[in-house]
Amino acid sequence: MAEMNKEELLRAEAVGAENGWVAPLTQEDKEYFAYLRTVFKRYSIVPSKATRLEYDFVVRVAESEFYLQQANA
Repeated sequence: MAEMNKEELLRAEAVGAENGWVAPLTQEDKEYFAYLRTVFKRYSIVPSKATRLEYDFVVRVAESEFYLQQANA
C-alpha cells in the first residue's frame, strides 16, 4: 500500500512540475491585486517595508472596498 501511495505522489508531482503548481489568476484576482496596489499608494505604504499592522490594514480596506464595489456593480 505504501508503494501505491508513493506512485500516486510521484504522478502528482510530475503533473505539477509539467503544468505548474499554482492555478492561473482569474480576471477578478487581477483586478483585486490592481486595486490593492492603489490602496497601498493611497496610504503611502510600501508593501515590502510595511509592518504587519500596516499590511493587514491595507488588505482589510482593499477587500472591503473592492467587494463592495463588485456588489454594487
